[in-house]
Amino acid sequence: MRDARDLAARGVQAYRERLPRIETVAGPGAGMVYFLTPDYDRPAGGLRVFYRHVDTLNAAGVGAAILHSKPGFSCSWFEHTTRIADAGSTRIGTGDLLVVPEVYAALLPSLPAGVRHVIFNQNQYLTLRREADAVARHYATSPDLLAVLTVSRAAADMLRYGFPGRDVRIVRNAVDPATFHPGGPPSARVLTYMPRRGKDDAELALRLLRSRGALEGWEIRPLDGLSQAEIAAALRESSVFLALSYQEGFGLPAVEAMACGNLVVGYDGIAGAEFFLPELSRAVPAADVLALARAVEDVLERERREPGFCRATGLTASRFVLDAYAPERGRDDLLAIFGELLDGRPAGAERSVAHA
Repeated sequence: MRDARDLAARGVQAYRERLPRIETVAGPGAGMVYFLTPDYDRPAGGLRVFYRHVDTLNAAGVGAAILHSKPGFSCSWFEHTTRIADAGSTRIGTGDLLVVPEVYAALLPSLPAGVRHVIFNQNQYLTLRREADAVARHYATSPDLLAVLTVSRAAADMLRYGFPGRDVRIVRNAVDPATFHPGGPPSARVLTYMPRRGKDDAELALRLLRSRGALEGWEIRPLDGLSQAEIAAALRESSVFLALSYQEGFGLPAVEAMACGNLVVGYDGIAGAEFFLPELSRAVPAADVLALARAVEDVLERERREPGFCRATGLTASRFVLDAYAPERGRDDLLAIFGELLDGRPAGAERSVAHA
């Protein structure tokens, strides 16, 4: 979860130093949905989700834009043609809707009165990390907060527990099958992991395995500093992926590794229990490095006894997640929710689209 914590710290600190003014305008505006998004140009799944949601809404005729702080800022670590606006030149009307990520929760009380908004909470563990009393009060009592959106059953359970009077809804995450899908059989035995998530646990487990000779014949590839396309290509060359996040709102890296045909071993991040099924993966308790090393050794040993075992399990996992998290499922959730929140029109109904 290091990247999420880093994003939260950097995002809130940057906004405290240069808080963008959310300007309002008399009247309804154009019925736009603005996704307030950190000016953060490093791989972070939550940002990519926001960009994808804006694309999905615009494709359905619902005007939407990413709202960055700095004019001209745009994420460059994945390809997109997403509509982007900046906070300084955007005016929000009573018919518009502002989407605020959980990493900016401490800034919610400063929103102008009358700005209709939703909180899109992609990591429930960050909800009350800063200025907890003010944030909790806003979640519980703000008349301008229409709903809290999240991405997993575990996240929804925690948010409903903490704020029992608030409307909490799930927008299922989507896995892009054009990007994350199996390739041909890997030409070598490759194990991958992301050092930005649980690096210390991964390195200790791998040292233990090397000391036992359990990694003989396997190439270990850390995936760091890569674009989305490069990560997907690396995952297609891999058979086993280590998942190392302790607390997740969902767990996109593990799902995307599964989609590319990997047998995933490691921590389910709690929220990932919904796809970390025993027939598809090998889950171990978070922080239990010995259990992690033993689970990896068991998987590699079975691959030696039954060549193709990892590939077969990974392909089964791929079919499961590409169906469970197909883009059309998340699209249906998104359009139904925003269609209702904006003005009660049916999902996907035509509406005017203003230039951002």
